[in-house]
Amino acid sequence: MKTKEFFVLFFFFIALISSYLYPQNSGEIIFSNKLIDPIKPVNLVSSFNAGDNIYSVAFLPQTIKALRNQNTKYVDVEVFLYELKPPLYDYQQPSEEQIDFSNLKVSGDALSNKYVMLDIVPTTESITAYTENLSYEKFGKEFYGPVKFAQALGKLTPGEHTIVVKISINYETVAEGKFKVNGNDFLSYNQLANNLNEAADYLKYKDAGFPSAAMNDNKLEAEMIAAFKNSQTYKERIKGQVIKLVIIDPDWMIRRNELTGIILHRYIRATAAVKNDDGTCTVWQLITFQQDYVGNKFGKTKFDGVGDPYKIPCENVGK
Repeated sequence: MKTKEFFVLFFFFIALISSYLYPQNSGEIIFSNKLIDPIKPVNLVSSFNAGDNIYSVAFLPQTIKALRNQNTKYVDVEVFLYELKPPLYDYQQPSEEQIDFSNLKVSGDALSNKYVMLDIVPTTESITAYTENLSYEKFGKEFYGPVKFAQALGKLTPGEHTIVVKISINYETVAEGKFKVNGNDFLSYNQLANNLNEAADYLKYKDAGFPSAAMNDNKLEAEMIAAFKNSQTYKERIKGQVIKLVIIDPDWMIRRNELTGIILHRYIRATAAVKNDDGTCTVWQLITFQQDYVGNKFGKTKFDGVGDPYKIPCENVGK
């Protein structure tokens, strides 16, 4: 075989392998009603009925990390959803009306991919969003990402709609695609949004842990629980049942008057797990307790404040 023919066949073989690994075009976003394998995508569709699950994958010209062009632990990928609106007059072009925007933080192994998994409205069983490497933030009680995407689709009016999806890195659009969704009633997407929000909460806290004690003092712990439960904060915000409390400081800390140096009080912090009325569990962090210094001795243990909570599977409290 001649050298020229050999190289032609060699490069054809390489191209064939590349097309198998990444069969889609760079800058393209593909869609399906099932979770997509980005290496070998099948069952692709571009039309959906109201209430259908919607998955997508965006193919990129470079790896996510290379597109950011900085040595960073994560990359912000901006995800835009637009509705394509028909023109008022024949000589005009259709316009894009933004219906949602979310910021996807990509980290870990996903930074080396030349694609982005984009759940639009996934099932709660097959979901790539809200995981360690593909994370959306939570604002108030609701997550961005698929939760907001589903809510946006839930506001559509009866009929057929064309939805344009774009992703941007470094303020530059790197992939784009569109799909149609048709139906007489899109309200079912609101329930799907609620389901996804609950699933996202679970994915975020399923591996949550409970801290170890830095000090063990049964008497003090009992005083803390009593003071905690008698506080107005507990009665109004926390409620539930305290199932575990640990002291997270190794010793008391003294607070003095800045001018005279006289001891005002001492304080120490704890963390408590509370079982809520609905059966879920919440960890309340940085609960501060203090004892006032009066008559050359420290007084009764009093509740002084609490930090931000996080959810935890109840079975993880005892681990």
